Amino acid sequence: MNLPSRREILDIFHPYVAVHSQSGTARENLAAAFFRSHFADTPGFSGNPGCHGSYPLPDDPAGRTVEWALVRGRGSRTVVLVHHFDVVEIGDYGPLGDVAFDPDRLADALRRNPGALDDESRADLESGEFLFGRGTADMKAGGALQMAFLDAAARDPDFRGNLVLLALPDEENLSAGMRAAVDLLSDLRERYSLEYVLMVDSEPHQRKTPEAGVISGGSIGKILPFVYVRGILAHAGKSAEGFNPLGILSGIVRRTEMSPDFADRLESDPEMSPPPTWLMARDSKETYDVSMPLSAFGILSVQFLANRPDRILSTLLGSCEAAAGEAAAAAEASARTFRARTGRLSGGGPSWTGNRSPRVLSFGRLAAEIRAADGPSFEKARETAAGRVRTGEPLHRAVWSFVDALADLAASGRPLVVAGFLPPYYPSVSHRDRPEFDATIRFLAARVSERARDLWGQEYVLESYFTGISDLSYSSILDPEGIEALIRAEMPLYGDSYSIPFGRIAEVSMPCLNIGPWGKDFHKRTERVSIRDLTERTPVLLAEALRCALDPAGTPGGCVEEVPCSGTP
Repeated sequence: MNLPSRREILDIFHPYVAVHSQSGTARENLAAAFFRSHFADTPGFSGNPGCHGSYPLPDDPAGRTVEWALVRGRGSRTVVLVHHFDVVEIGDYGPLGDVAFDPDRLADALRRNPGALDDESRADLESGEFLFGRGTADMKAGGALQMAFLDAAARDPDFRGNLVLLALPDEENLSAGMRAAVDLLSDLRERYSLEYVLMVDSEPHQRKTPEAGVISGGSIGKILPFVYVRGILAHAGKSAEGFNPLGILSGIVRRTEMSPDFADRLESDPEMSPPPTWLMARDSKETYDVSMPLSAFGILSVQFLANRPDRILSTLLGSCEAAAGEAAAAAEASARTFRARTGRLSGGGPSWTGNRSPRVLSFGRLAAEIRAADGPSFEKARETAAGRVRTGEPLHRAVWSFVDALADLAASGRPLVVAGFLPPYYPSVSHRDRPEFDATIRFLAARVSERARDLWGQEYVLESYFTGISDLSYSSILDPEGIEALIRAEMPLYGDSYSIPFGRIAEVSMPCLNIGPWGKDFHKRTERVSIRDLTERTPVLLAEALRCALDPAGTPGGCVEEVPCSGTP
């Protein structure tokens, strides 16, 4: 397999990095335009629109697109290369923001501002071995490398196999690009009779030592549980007559923040998901008055390896039950003390025990109860919330208002705790999931590691999960029907503003690898990528993986004749 040269890689890398393509904005279209322009002007692609194109994201307000390119060789075996071209915002660069997308000028500016660097980043800058800038590591480096590989493959008249390259928007937000690209992959497979054998992302990897690299045979999962608490409204001067929802929510936060109960680990390897953390916890009051808040809402971030959403929700509901019971007991004891000391032994407020104790349930159960009791009112509340999203209201606010409306319909006169899920949902995926994937990935990892040892004396370790969250989560899925049913039930507004093509993912499922350059400090102003990894080591390792994956030896039925590119899906 032909390797792109150092100059060819850097000639793509620098202008790609220069594109300010902030995630979740129309600026992402600038990176898509760069990709289109590159292949429109590249021999082998120019004048042949059937080999590259744009795939619009459905109903996307920013008009964003998935960009794709295809190299056809001999046979049906196909490797899918994916990278995202969106980057996070640059506010942390401060006065250096105007050079955040120019590695050369940024390096000069950092040398003039040594206080902006810690010891390690300063040493890396002075070494001249790293390129600094927003998107250099995450992940324009991997994108430039993949584009250069497609150029090299297109120049090879004897290329064996096929390469599909997907350049994706929105990975840093909701992965709308990859979720849409699943349909594109299905279209390309049918149009060109492709056999997908591997998906390769080129996200940057982090190292514990400079001599040991990492490749990943999967990607960590992520889910965002929410907790809604409805209290009993009362004047602050008559607190014993009400129930403050913050008492329950704060107890839930205390029990779950960084809790190992949600973290899972592999028994045979030192891999573990990070403990969960709360991204938001607040009450419903927007202005001051002398009353308790009526409701409170929080969002928990949970990353997982082999865990499942149903077990995560069950664990959270258990914490909610414990925290609600504790808060109710504390409020009851305090109210009794107050009534006894003031002589208000009757009429001093309700009891929070028995049938007045806080009720804890999942969103799916609450929705089912309200729908059964008053279907039209449920649908009206749902459509109202969905309409708010369509007019630009943040999804979590619309969900909060939706659950508020359902709590009004429930009208039980007792505190209420509801737990469910918010987007995005990233399924965990790993070569461990399926024996046939495991054999493929371990074989490829061994070949890549052997190549690194022979050439540079470096070790490349195979980890089961890329822990940075990536679009590889949508490369395959187990139990698509069961997972979809759970997400549909427990994620309010699912299908209106957010959905996952579970069935299509199952249809195009393939093993996955992350092979990317060494990078540091992703999402920080000291973000940087190793020049040698970008231009020398990663190209060799990626070429080895592609060559082995596309080798048709042993494939039932052998090779098929080349199918010329034509048309656009």
